[in-house]
Amino acid sequence: MRVTWRSLIGCLIVVLLSAAASAVFVLTQIDQLAGALSLNKSLDIKTSALASSSAGGPQTLLLVGNDQRTHTTTAPVLPHSNEMLLVRFDPSKPWISMMSIPRELLTTIQCPNGPATTRLNYSLTCGGFKTLVSTIKQVTSLSVNHVVMIDFNNFKRAVNDLGCAYTAVDRRYFHVNTPTSAQYQEINLQPGYQRMCGTQALEFVSYRHGDTSLVRDARDQSFLLAVKQEYGPTLIDNIGKFERIFGRTVQTDSALHSSSGLLSLIDTLISSAGLPVRQVQFQVDLQPADPLAVACACVTATQQQISASVHSFLHGSLHPATRKTAALAKAIQHHARSVAHLALQGVPSVERGGARGAAQHLGFPLEFPSVQDELGPVTSPDIRDYLIHAPGGTAYPSYVAVFSTGLLGQYYDVQGTTWVTAPTFDSPAQTVRIHGRSYYLWYSGQHLLQVAWYAHHAMYWIHNTLTDALGNAQMLSIASQTTPVLGPHAVGISRPNLHPGAAPAVVTSTAPASLQHTIGLLGGLVVLAMLPLALLALVVHRRRLGVLRQQVHTAVGRVDWLQAQLPLPASAQPGFTSGATAGSGGWSAPSVSVTGPRRWLPPVVITGILAAAVAAFVLAGGHAAPRKRVVRPAPIPTAAVAVLNAGNTPGAAHRLAVSLQRQGAHISGVGNLGAAAPAGYEVLYPPGLRTAGRRIAQLLRSDAPAVAPIDPAAQTAAGPAARIVVVIP
Repeated sequence: MRVTWRSLIGCLIVVLLSAAASAVFVLTQIDQLAGALSLNKSLDIKTSALASSSAGGPQTLLLVGNDQRTHTTTAPVLPHSNEMLLVRFDPSKPWISMMSIPRELLTTIQCPNGPATTRLNYSLTCGGFKTLVSTIKQVTSLSVNHVVMIDFNNFKRAVNDLGCAYTAVDRRYFHVNTPTSAQYQEINLQPGYQRMCGTQALEFVSYRHGDTSLVRDARDQSFLLAVKQEYGPTLIDNIGKFERIFGRTVQTDSALHSSSGLLSLIDTLISSAGLPVRQVQFQVDLQPADPLAVACACVTATQQQISASVHSFLHGSLHPATRKTAALAKAIQHHARSVAHLALQGVPSVERGGARGAAQHLGFPLEFPSVQDELGPVTSPDIRDYLIHAPGGTAYPSYVAVFSTGLLGQYYDVQGTTWVTAPTFDSPAQTVRIHGRSYYLWYSGQHLLQVAWYAHHAMYWIHNTLTDALGNAQMLSIASQTTPVLGPHAVGISRPNLHPGAAPAVVTSTAPASLQHTIGLLGGLVVLAMLPLALLALVVHRRRLGVLRQQVHTAVGRVDWLQAQLPLPASAQPGFTSGATAGSGGWSAPSVSVTGPRRWLPPVVITGILAAAVAAFVLAGGHAAPRKRVVRPAPIPTAAVAVLNAGNTPGAAHRLAVSLQRQGAHISGVGNLGAAAPAGYEVLYPPGLRTAGRRIAQLLRSDAPAVAPIDPAAQTAAGPAARIVVVIP
């Protein structure tokens, strides 16, 4: 059995990437750090093999994970650089760059006993660190200033001494060696955000089956960045602890064993303190163009791919795309045309049914998305409810739903927990609002790494795949359409039709409102304001009229009584006139004149209101309202497009990518096919995206492209983020 080691120490990243906060650190800790590093002997590499560096200037560190062990179940394992991570500190740049060189990269190594064309990691085996550094420079043209190495056993020890670390496990990892099974590293990890100690952390970062080298490198980096996020803020307060762990578990070149050598590096670290880390993916073809011509299970890279990777590592400008993301949030909020790129599909009701079963005993509402990645399988996601144990021992109910993108090794997670202060929620880069809810965003370069929101006294979040295969619009849209599956909050959210070619309609007005129309609207508002006053006047009038009628009735009764008691001649009664006689005496009934409130007030008020209403109608309603028409956007591509150059024309892929982008296509990248050039332009599509492929072909009508299903070589060359591939002959 052979266990593959592919990781570096988490506390190493804490010390190197978090650096120091002030010059006081240099003055008080430089000697202690040098002493800690001297606990292990220096690496067998001469200073002349490394590039010289100036204090405070740019420096490149090579972090090596060595798989060498004293013995295994079969035979000793020779040194293997199963992780080669370059970290670039450049005070002139607003970030720290980090790029893994694939261990399986096919190259010719100048070993001391003769050249060998095989995997790059063999360079450490055949010639030690000097050959490793020279081979990396030969392949990438990058000079290395310092080398730091950690081996298999020290990694577990260091993670345990550090206090373990919280990180996100993207999927279920499981393998047990049996007499009839394949014999490789055993692993047993459940998905979800969790605390991992030495053995589990080693399993996670070193596992290399069921995915690609790019995914494995990204898995290593994700763990290291999780450690930095958790422990970086406490570096200064616990510097002695980190120094001891660092010194016991790593080996460095001899220059870092001296105070002067460390001072040069620390000056650069101080200048880079607090900067974000940007992950750069090394561009490779996962499958060689001619597998029969390659004697090893290697990945290949053209010179153009290598140059593009190095340029991004040194000069790339991968600022978080905060402005574009804010615009996307508004577009999703209003179902605008720009969300037509989303490449999502609805989640079948059977999947939500499975989520309802898991939600019944969770203890807080389980939120589940209504949409998923377009290429993901329709089978139910892996849903797990579990407890996250905080450092103080408190257990918080949590759940995770694992979704596949349909691509090898690409999984994204929807999660929730009542531990609202978990380290993963520290220091979001941006906040946006969609449908009245705030979403907190974390980036990996320009890509959204995590989208989180607070609801129901819990935190929910979506974590991107290890290589950020989901686009920013997809991440935001999935988050905005994630709702509880049970309880009073289990309501749906209206959303646009996200299937290819179904961009939402945009309603526009044909003409602006005129001044007369505006005055009419104001008149209508005045009418509405006067109606309550008119009703109030009418009520008061009716009450007064009722009182007066009662007074009249009482007065008439009293007059009748007086007539019966005092039979006087009619002529002697003042204030009375002859009228109907009362009894046989010929006396006439009194004529009573009643003067009440102004009876004309309510009619006048109502008449005024009606007049205002008529005027408002004439000014506003009498004119036809501006007609509205539905404007449907022209069909646009809905899937990420990669442009590959199979010919010999320099820059052809880039120029075509720019042209397609101007026409509305979503470009995921450019590169070389590394295979025989086709007879003409080709547009290649995966299952289910034939319509999207044809739309891209429509943008290339002048080149008469052929539209066909994608082949494995083109898919691997395009990378995991690409959906449609355009090949230039």
